[in-house]
Amino acid sequence: MKELTAPLPVNKLQLSVGIICLFHVCGLIGFYTSYREWFLSNTPLNLVLATGLLLWNQQGLTLKLVLGVVAVFLVGLTAEIIGVATGKVFGGYHYGDAFGFKFMEVPLVIGMNWAALCFAAVAVVNQWAKPFLAKAAIAAAIPVSIDFLIEQVCEKFDFWYWDGHTPPLQNYLAWYVFSFLFAVVLIPLLKNSRNLFAPYFLLVQFVFFLLLNVVEFFYAG
Repeated sequence: MKELTAPLPVNKLQLSVGIICLFHVCGLIGFYTSYREWFLSNTPLNLVLATGLLLWNQQGLTLKLVLGVVAVFLVGLTAEIIGVATGKVFGGYHYGDAFGFKFMEVPLVIGMNWAALCFAAVAVVNQWAKPFLAKAAIAAAIPVSIDFLIEQVCEKFDFWYWDGHTPPLQNYLAWYVFSFLFAVVLIPLLKNSRNLFAPYFLLVQFVFFLLLNVVEFFYAG
């Protein structure tokens, strides 16, 4: 009797891309069904899963890198806490309930989102033969571009609310400054390492929120 051959090993990158695409496609569809509230309530799970996949695909995950990511998480969360309390960092705003558990009125996953976006952006630009500051400048622009898309639909999905219902220029400037500083910290820590999942992570985030903008434009119309 012919022996069964062993199954081929699962490609980590392909599996990760498949999972993140599946979850975001389901979310995009689910937001416009009768199960909208359930999908919104699971937004934190989606963020945690995507961040976990990003770290899982990191080649050369060192203790220094982990500490650097934790530092970005803590500083990003602190900036948000101060921002919500004073309105002097990003402008006047407050968070809704879509992102789950809050610490001092700021969802914990927001700090994780800062870390994940900046981590992925640096992982991408670090592969380019560019000067240090040029890499930091480009890496900082990536999270800001994604934030710009989120800002256009944030209130419709209970993410956060601006006092004037429109994000001020101050918000984008603050995002860029913090993202630049985080990139400066992460660039040397991610040197001589690779993360093949990082471009897909950023692309999925960008396309997801771009499509939300498009759907909302026609849906509202």
